[in-house]
Amino acid sequence: MDVLDIALSSITFLSLKEKLLLKTNLDSLDKLAVLSKEDICAFTGRSHVRGIWQPERTVETALKSERLCRSYGIKALCFTDEAYPELLKHIPDSPYMIFYRGSAECLYKDCVSVVGTRRVNAAGAETALKFSRDAVYGGFTVVSGLAEGIDSFAHRGSVSPGMNKSAAAVLPCGVDSVVPASNKALAVEILKNGGCILSEYIPGTPAEKWRYVQRNRVIAALSCATVVVQAPPGSGALITADFALDYNRELVFCSQGLSADEKLFFAPKGRNGRILKTPGDYLRDGAPVIDNFADFIQVMNDPPGSHVCTKKSQMELFDV
Repeated sequence: MDVLDIALSSITFLSLKEKLLLKTNLDSLDKLAVLSKEDICAFTGRSHVRGIWQPERTVETALKSERLCRSYGIKALCFTDEAYPELLKHIPDSPYMIFYRGSAECLYKDCVSVVGTRRVNAAGAETALKFSRDAVYGGFTVVSGLAEGIDSFAHRGSVSPGMNKSAAAVLPCGVDSVVPASNKALAVEILKNGGCILSEYIPGTPAEKWRYVQRNRVIAALSCATVVVQAPPGSGALITADFALDYNRELVFCSQGLSADEKLFFAPKGRNGRILKTPGDYLRDGAPVIDNFADFIQVMNDPPGSHVCTKKSQMELFDV
């Protein structure tokens, strides 16, 4: 693992393309350390007005992260590595690096992301558990965020007996720690199962609110489809749903997680009168609703566009 890559990965004001450009022009951490912000602007061809550049701190942090990697057996994949997950490469804002514990082999299988609310009810919990268990027996890796609620039940279902390399948890912090701490035992089970815990953040990075949103894009990007089990209006899981659509992935909702109001496209107001996004918004645009894993497979086998072109007149444009 190159400490220069770790340092580049930690610079938040640079895009993936800019980090790759710097890597081709630098061959050591020492050369990065002597760059001024003006030098970086000259390399990238744009002004980084809001970016705070503290080279000494960047170097110190990268060296500390390298030590954490050695201590915890943390491995990493750079965007330029052949083993970097293919689906993750094909989004506009791919991580420069992903750090992981365990085995990355689970990321090379067909993946399905299972997400939902932290305030889960009994039906949602059972649905997430059963869907994930059936998915791993069907040959999929289940990807989620190791949060409380739906994520936890999805991971529990994905570490089913006899099925290895079938669980991947994406964290909003460095993989030297587990957030929330209450799911440490579950993280251990994922690793014992041959799965992995991964993050785009260098080891030693704490969880912050904005990192949860960024983490959600990785959850959506790693999979061919995102399944929303239970997501009330304004739920963070619907942010993952938006990312899935942005990345041209399938988006599916579980019927057991939908309330009557959500099925009727009820749009409640949140703070300051802001209209909250609901599952109904996606259903109205054609997102399919499933009862179980068998329904999911049917959706995946349907022709592209089947669940978006909900009006027959739209499809008539393609009639011969």
